[in-house]
Amino acid sequence: MRDGASERGRSGGPDADTAAARRTRPTDADAAAARRARLMDALVAVVAERGFPRTTVGEVTAAAGLPASAFHAHFADLEECFLAAYERGTHVLLARTEAAYQAESSWPTAVRAGLRAALELAAADPAFARMCVIDASTAGPRVRRARLAFLARFRSFLGGPGIPRIPDEIRNAIIGGVYTMVYNHVEGDRTAELPDLADPLTDFLLAFYREGRSPASSWAAASS
Repeated sequence: MRDGASERGRSGGPDADTAAARRTRPTDADAAAARRARLMDALVAVVAERGFPRTTVGEVTAAAGLPASAFHAHFADLEECFLAAYERGTHVLLARTEAAYQAESSWPTAVRAGLRAALELAAADPAFARMCVIDASTAGPRVRRARLAFLARFRSFLGGPGIPRIPDEIRNAIIGGVYTMVYNHVEGDRTAELPDLADPLTDFLLAFYREGRSPASSWAAASS
């Protein structure tokens, strides 16, 4: 025997409407996540305008339209907020890069596609690009460690089965050269031009892997 309340819920009566409204109503966790995201977005915008050393909690909360208590409910300090925003953004950037990289059938074209995807995403969000490239080195030790981990993930695209091997020192120098070019464009307010670097930077990178013509080959032969 089924009770009347169950029958009303199944028939689409008032109880069913209440249950549906309850399912679509934002939960406390949803609201907290939205506030946290607003604070991270606000920090990115303020840091891009003022630089991390001159950014204050008050400026971030004002940009987010939230009280200071909301900030301290989610983050211990500005460095922790910066770290959360940095990791969120670089996670998206790496995912886009890897998707473009994996979609290609050959390694050289995969490198070109992955690098272009990363540069296009950075160009589309200049505030994040500035925070990620310029301010990550001034935002504290935890952010600097996250930056090193982020660059190490890019190094993984330059090694593996079927990819010519070069010394780690050369590979690190390649990544440093690419990063410096990106840094110079962002610092010079030329972030929109980053996609134009995709082809020349890919050609620069691949030159070190071309057997017989590579500076890396000569270096390795001299060191053996």
